Amino acid sequence: MEMETAKINPFQLFSLMFMFELGSTIVVGVGLDVKQDAWLTILLGMASSLPLFFIYSYLFYQYPGHTLIGYIKIIVGKYIGIPLSLFYVGYFIYIAARVLRDFGDLLTTTTLSETPLIIVNGLMILLITYGVILGIEVIGRTGEMIFLIILLLGILGISSTVFSDIIKTENLTPFLENGLKPIITTVYTQTYTFPFGELISFTMLLPFLNKPNLGWRTGLLAILASGGVLSLTIALEISILGANTAAQSQFPLLQTISKVNIANFIQRLDIIVVATLILGVFIKISIFYYAGFLGIQDIFRLTRKKTRIYCILFLSCVILIASVKMADNFTEHIAVGLKWVPIYLHLPLQTGIPLLLFILTLIKKVIRRNKIDTPEVQS
Repeated sequence: MEMETAKINPFQLFSLMFMFELGSTIVVGVGLDVKQDAWLTILLGMASSLPLFFIYSYLFYQYPGHTLIGYIKIIVGKYIGIPLSLFYVGYFIYIAARVLRDFGDLLTTTTLSETPLIIVNGLMILLITYGVILGIEVIGRTGEMIFLIILLLGILGISSTVFSDIIKTENLTPFLENGLKPIITTVYTQTYTFPFGELISFTMLLPFLNKPNLGWRTGLLAILASGGVLSLTIALEISILGANTAAQSQFPLLQTISKVNIANFIQRLDIIVVATLILGVFIKISIFYYAGFLGIQDIFRLTRKKTRIYCILFLSCVILIASVKMADNFTEHIAVGLKWVPIYLHLPLQTGIPLLLFILTLIKKVIRRNKIDTPEVQS
């Protein structure tokens, strides 16, 4: 299959975006610094990301058939565009490695404590490598299946907490105890960039949509659906564990589901969380990985199939090694991810540069329109 001619349908795109947003976010938790108002930070982060996705969609529609890497070079020229494109490639690969580390740390901490991190991560990256080699159509079809499985697991998980009678809604109060300031701060340092801003990776995949006119609508539905699910999940964690316990937990969803006990018979449903993590992480890493690979393919004009496979294998090694070496432990890994990555990587690359490209595109449109209108005025 030639990757350049592959196509995915709107439902496959929706499934990929929905699973991508959940990814490791649903297991690790985000925004819990503001305690019982964490669910609100998810909704505000989601709302803030909608104008951002509009910018991504607008640029795609202005340069149909081009990925982010493609229209960067068109807008700012190749001398600035190529170095900037390489920076985006590095960003996609680095975030893929960070998500892989999330996955490995959870498994080695909870279920595979005697297994070295590099083995756990290595097995996952092998599976993802195979998917990337097969191309976006295979990833898209896999996303469809995983979406349905996650939907089933989600219904099972929520139902089990309800029937266990462990939900205490009073843990969600008092509402806005410390005002809006800490919530706004958390939104723009965490939930706006992670996970919603990470949809920048889909600027590399929109050209593969077989009905491009549905790209904006599909993305909007995926953002709203995933934001709703994440907010509900955070609210359940807080209502079951309590705000302080949820905030201090490394994996709040895992701790939440461990509380399930239906008639002293149905217990230990940790497999639901582990399965959700494995499936969600597979999609998220695959998207970041594939976006990075497409960038390299575009920049260096990799036309031969064998060359592309060698490139994919090389990137797999880079992602695996980076995932193991980027931090000495999970605490350090999370600290870097929450304090440094949003400010120095997410905000500039997810918002700053796309906004600049958006403004430059508008200016070019005005200039082009004026050039067309000027002769008519003179005549």
